[in-house]
Amino acid sequence: MNKLKWTLLILAIFWLLPGLAAAEKPKKSILYLNSYHHGYRWSDSILEGVRSVLDKSQYKIDLQIEYMDAKRYNYEDVTALFLRLYKEKFANKQFDAVMVSDNDAFTFASQYRGELFPGVPIIFSGVNDFKANDLKQDNITGIVELFDMAKTLEVALKLHPEKKRMVVVGDSSTAGTTIKHQIEAVVPQFKDRLVVDYWIDMSMRTVLDRVSTLPKDTFLFAIPSYQVINGRFSTAQEVVESIYEYSSVPIYTCWEFLLGHGTVGGRMISGYLHGQTAAKVTLKVLSGIPADSIKVARTPMGEYLFDYNVMKRLKIQENQLPEGSRIINAPKAFYELPKELFWTIMISFALLLLILIFLIMGMLERRKVERKVKDQLAFQQTLMDTVPQLVSLKDVKGRYLGTNRAFAEFFGMESSHSANRKTSRDVMRDPDYIDWAVGADKAVIHNQHAFRKVRRKLLDANGDPAWIEVNKVPINDRSGQIVGVLSTAENITKERNLEKQLLQSQKMEAIGTLAGGIAHDFNNILTSIINSTELAVGDIDPDTVTGKDLKRVLKAARRGGRVVKQILAFSRPSTEGFRSTDVGAVITEVLGLMESSMPRNIEVRSTIASSLAHVHADPTQIHQVAMNLCTNSFHALRETGGRIDVRLDQADLAEDDADMLGLIPGEYVRLVIEDNGPGIPPDILDKIFDPFFSTKDKTEGTGLGLAVVHGIVRSHKGGLQVTPRRGGGTAFFIYLPKCEENQALKGPAANTSSSVGAHILFVEDDHDQLHTTPRLLETMGCRVVALDNAEAAAAMVSNGPNSFDLVITDYDMPDVSGTQLAAQLADIEPNLPIILVSGREDAATAAAHLPNIQRVVIKPYDKKDLSQAINSVLTMTEGE
Repeated sequence: MNKLKWTLLILAIFWLLPGLAAAEKPKKSILYLNSYHHGYRWSDSILEGVRSVLDKSQYKIDLQIEYMDAKRYNYEDVTALFLRLYKEKFANKQFDAVMVSDNDAFTFASQYRGELFPGVPIIFSGVNDFKANDLKQDNITGIVELFDMAKTLEVALKLHPEKKRMVVVGDSSTAGTTIKHQIEAVVPQFKDRLVVDYWIDMSMRTVLDRVSTLPKDTFLFAIPSYQVINGRFSTAQEVVESIYEYSSVPIYTCWEFLLGHGTVGGRMISGYLHGQTAAKVTLKVLSGIPADSIKVARTPMGEYLFDYNVMKRLKIQENQLPEGSRIINAPKAFYELPKELFWTIMISFALLLLILIFLIMGMLERRKVERKVKDQLAFQQTLMDTVPQLVSLKDVKGRYLGTNRAFAEFFGMESSHSANRKTSRDVMRDPDYIDWAVGADKAVIHNQHAFRKVRRKLLDANGDPAWIEVNKVPINDRSGQIVGVLSTAENITKERNLEKQLLQSQKMEAIGTLAGGIAHDFNNILTSIINSTELAVGDIDPDTVTGKDLKRVLKAARRGGRVVKQILAFSRPSTEGFRSTDVGAVITEVLGLMESSMPRNIEVRSTIASSLAHVHADPTQIHQVAMNLCTNSFHALRETGGRIDVRLDQADLAEDDADMLGLIPGEYVRLVIEDNGPGIPPDILDKIFDPFFSTKDKTEGTGLGLAVVHGIVRSHKGGLQVTPRRGGGTAFFIYLPKCEENQALKGPAANTSSSVGAHILFVEDDHDQLHTTPRLLETMGCRVVALDNAEAAAAMVSNGPNSFDLVITDYDMPDVSGTQLAAQLADIEPNLPIILVSGREDAATAAAHLPNIQRVVIKPYDKKDLSQAINSVLTMTEGE
């Protein structure tokens, strides 16, 4: 408390001392006579300089200021009026000194000194063109206004070496005339470098018209002057600003108060400095020193000053300026502060330092706690980011408090903190899922009901459909109150697609197995019908009604055989015709057929990459795939018209994409067929590859087109993907594995031999075919032995080697199959050729490892099919 009392006492003493000192100051009266008016920047700055010194002097100054307004009124016209006015005002006034500013006030005070203030010392400032004979009276001194015109011109010519002409803009006032005389005294020094022209008392309109057309070798020199425009006085600064706005040449001056209004700068004189100097002389006079003993100051005062904004416009660099130059309007460095602000900050810092010392220990302790909390939070965030599930925390208002990296990546956010303080509607883009999530959060909060393993469909950050398995549980505080919701979700899109693919594959496999079994039996029936009908046609006149009926039966049976082949195509397509295939050539052929048959309202566009790898494929089946897909696109577009795009290129499948298609990662030939039609409804997308499923009229298709496509692509060990096309339509993507080398399969040679006289062993367990097919072979000139038992056939060959030219055997037989019989015959008679017949397409695969099986014929077959197969096999045997 004692220290506080002493501190307050010392502060009170320091507070009272200035007041006590002021009370003891002697009083002095000074008349300040201003040539111009209040608001004229030059004379105002002189007055400011005067006040800055007198206010801090040892005297209490009574400063009486009078304005003569000589800039706006002619000195000769108003002199008499001022004389009468001042006589009345100063009649009973005693001044200790008279200070005058600029030429008109100095002339007036000198001329009427005896009448107004006889014997009072006069101190002048701002007087131009001062001469020694101006001191006709005693007790007068002051500061002559000398501007360094020569140095200003040197700077101007250095910065603009191309300038050859200077235009001086001013007025004919007393100050303007004396300044002009000073300029004229300096100009001869530059007679070989500069031509000078004077624009004195020109109207503002004339000046502006002239400066706008000045040549580039010219610059302006501005004298402080006033202009009257539309009855309104414009200040010297306003005059310079107007000239600057219209002029493209630089403007120089020697008066500081004109800087910042469009002038480049120069060697500037300061009215403020003039005023300070004059005030200091006045204080000497007031102290008792005679005025005439103080030498008149005739040294030019000032410094180099320039305007950064004008320099920037004229592209003048700082390093071109004279040393020690000062620049106004320059952008301040980031570390610079105004002096007042700097000291305010320092004092504030000093005051706060004491408080900071008392708080620092508490802060250090708090920092330890905060660091521990931050470490825990950082560990928690790191732990959350390592979790592959989508994790998020919300408050009771549904605003996110935090998420993990998996959540941010799934919804397309930059970081795991991007969702903070946002709601689900701000983060997600699927309105249906948002509504469900908001409702689920409310149910968790209000009903304390947890949601577990709820599968929901939504759109991810790219707008693609995705599936997640969601868990939502309440978050409780220490008191047990629910303060938020913790949500975790697992992205099961890939698993669900794989599950759908597996189900589709199992479904297609089951259908294929069923279809293969049905097709086998049906092919046997059709074979009997075709063979019997061909035999019957040969027995009667073909032009009779019965002959024609039998031909219709034969035609219908063959059409039924084609339908069965389609069924087999999606169940187990044949690989018999596989060879190294140029898919580009096949697609080009398909496009030729499509373009010739398409209506004008459907455009077919194609892009086939060059140098595509070959594919181990059946060209006919690839042709069928392309035709089926293009036909589907045509059906989708035929009413509204549109575009079909066909692209063929190579694609490199990554592991994830390959897994989705059930393929091995690597390079594939990719066929893309897409249209911009109405697209496939999502609710039937899973059914489009089912056999006999169709959205068309019964007269337009059997529903086997896409099922056949699916089966063919599978048989080629490829992948098939269908996706909705953005903007409407459907895109089918087919991936076929490329073969590194051109692989050619052994094909049948051209046959020209006849089967006439061939001795054939025919083995078949179907009794209808056992009776019809041998007869058909006999009509071809063959000698046939028919057996219904494979073991009996093997025994017959064993007992009579080289007695048969050929064996024709069915594949599906009880006890011993056709391939097993072929294996037995290979041991008995290796050179005996065998033709394997079957109602199943996979018979060719089963026969591939048996070299004595020369051909595989798929049921139903007719006389022509048998003849070609027998002739080709016998031809190969003869060639060997």
